[in-house]
Amino acid sequence: MGVDLDMSDPEVLEELDRWGEWYLNFTGVDGFRIDAVKHIEFHFFKVWLEKLRKSSGKELFAVGEYWNAELSRLQNYIEKSARTLSLFDVPLHFHMFDASRSNGTYDMRNLFKDTLVEADPELAVTFVDNHDTQYGQALESWILDWFKPMAYALILLREKGYPCVFYGDYYGVPNNNLPPVAELPKLMELRKNVAYGEQVDYFDDPSMVGWVRCGDEEHDPSGLVVLMTIGAGGTKKMFVGEEKAGMVYEDVMEKVADTVVIGKDGYGEFLVKDGSMSIWMPNGEKVEAAELEELEKKKEESREEKEQREGNEV
Repeated sequence: MGVDLDMSDPEVLEELDRWGEWYLNFTGVDGFRIDAVKHIEFHFFKVWLEKLRKSSGKELFAVGEYWNAELSRLQNYIEKSARTLSLFDVPLHFHMFDASRSNGTYDMRNLFKDTLVEADPELAVTFVDNHDTQYGQALESWILDWFKPMAYALILLREKGYPCVFYGDYYGVPNNNLPPVAELPKLMELRKNVAYGEQVDYFDDPSMVGWVRCGDEEHDPSGLVVLMTIGAGGTKKMFVGEEKAGMVYEDVMEKVADTVVIGKDGYGEFLVKDGSMSIWMPNGEKVEAAELEELEKKKEESREEKEQREGNEV
């Protein structure tokens, strides 16, 4: 450690080739996490990784750490290294960092603006925190605990990106008195088992956003609804499919006790509490057509009464 390598010296490059083959044979790993790639010539990894992939017969997933919050810098590195390795999505990390520390003023509609996962999802490794961003480290930018469950939902339960979970978030960081993210095992389980299918976004409010994963035939049952807010709680009407009419959804994060019944039009009015996240899934129950008709009638009457009261107050 701490010794510079002359990457223009052919003998150094040959030794790195030999070392790479030895390391693969010795450890049996199927990929690399490469530190500080911005300090190494663009063309090196293109040649090095192609040689190792050919000699090993493995795809050899590779991700590089290029610590810069400007999307254009990451895109430039990806293109100049011939798209041979992925990069960590540093811009997304800083969006989540800002959201966690904004006291509810961050515009959640901009979470994915100018991020690698939005611009080039196939080569984006999304993450929440890492060993460098924790307290006391050189790149300290720790995402506050209250936002961590939302941050992990944003990388684990969405369609795009290759999510990376930080050891310290899963097991805790005793030296800094940081506990594990309690919701993380549940979120990882949801990703593995049910977060499949088409994604429909509802990023239409500055503080409350959500999305629907519609599920697919290969994973049955699958599909879920995510709703989160950094401000006041409330409801958001989201479409899950007319074929789900009458199905009863519950919050598997157990933040909201009420259930949601999907209407005949395939929409549900999903709930979330202040500064939190709820994840909704069918609980196996279903309301019959006649009862559903009555429920929707009562809901419409209640809405009309509310509008009338508000009109009288004005």
